[in-house]
Amino acid sequence: MIDDLRQAALQGSASAPFLISYLQLCQASYADPADIPGLMSRVQPLGQGSWSCGWGPAVDEDDANLAYVAVYTDAPTGLPVVAAVVIRGTDVDIGDTWGIVKQAFEDLYVPWQSRLPWMIGGNVRVADGTLDALDTIAGLTFNGTPLTDYLTGYLADPANRNPLLAVTGHSLGGCLTTVVAPWLSTILAAAQLTTPIVPVTFAAPSAGNAAFSAYFAETFGYGVRAYNSLDIVPMAWAGLDGIPTAYDGCPIAAPDAVRLGVDMFKAAMDATGAAYAQPATNQMPLGGSCQPTRKPDDWYEEALLQHATATYMTLLGGTTLFDETGRAAPTAAAALARRSRARYRRADTLQRPHLARSLMR
Repeated sequence: MIDDLRQAALQGSASAPFLISYLQLCQASYADPADIPGLMSRVQPLGQGSWSCGWGPAVDEDDANLAYVAVYTDAPTGLPVVAAVVIRGTDVDIGDTWGIVKQAFEDLYVPWQSRLPWMIGGNVRVADGTLDALDTIAGLTFNGTPLTDYLTGYLADPANRNPLLAVTGHSLGGCLTTVVAPWLSTILAAAQLTTPIVPVTFAAPSAGNAAFSAYFAETFGYGVRAYNSLDIVPMAWAGLDGIPTAYDGCPIAAPDAVRLGVDMFKAAMDATGAAYAQPATNQMPLGGSCQPTRKPDDWYEEALLQHATATYMTLLGGTTLFDETGRAAPTAAAALARRSRARYRRADTLQRPHLARSLMR
């Protein structure tokens, strides 16, 4: 029975029950880190079982990136079915100015691309901002344990009987999923583990070029790329031309600033030769509809609503666990407390030390 459930989690990852659970895990990643373990009891079960937090949540010292591992345990057998690495997307309510700037760099530093550190030769290229975020994820620890040490130990434990590994995220978290999944595949292979990995992304912008897209599709036979047809974020960076006309049918015209911004990014990428492509396989388009905005013809609010996890949840027919758009901003005291813990770190983006260290183990 447990094997049937694991097979369903592998082959049925595109079905609504699994997607709703994964999206709820993504929604939980936007909550206060201290609240995330408690939210696991509210995540939709995959059968007769429940979700719990196995590792994390872990955040870097700038509060720019967060990840945790959620484990779904089958109640009748007591065995884990899925261990899901959940990666938070862009979060501007973290209360740390440098963390927000760092996220903007990870989101927007796309005119320059580099190869994946574990690949020698070839034409695969990924945005430098995405690779810097991957290095941050590689450096996260929880109670002194890095993510890779936890996963290799957990997945190698005979008592767990080979659970499936999922990697999921929304927005920037979805973009990072597409590089974290192959990175973890390399780590597991070095540890002689053959655990299947299923990447599931929501509203993810593209991470790399066409060669990367092909490499990703060849590496992962199962997985889902879910995107709202009216969400402009998945149009970055492979479909920039669609952004200015995205809401013409609502009808809401794009401001001149949006058109100028698109032209500037296109010119910058043309100058450096950077190009992007979304993975061509396992796509799951969700038919979006125009959202009512508080201010008529507010293009920016329309874009925000179309990108929200709550909108994606409505399109999937599930129940919203945590709506990041309706969250109150942190109090001044909380913001100052977080900022006092944050220290400016000038990372060497050419070496990416955490990532290099993880690949040398």
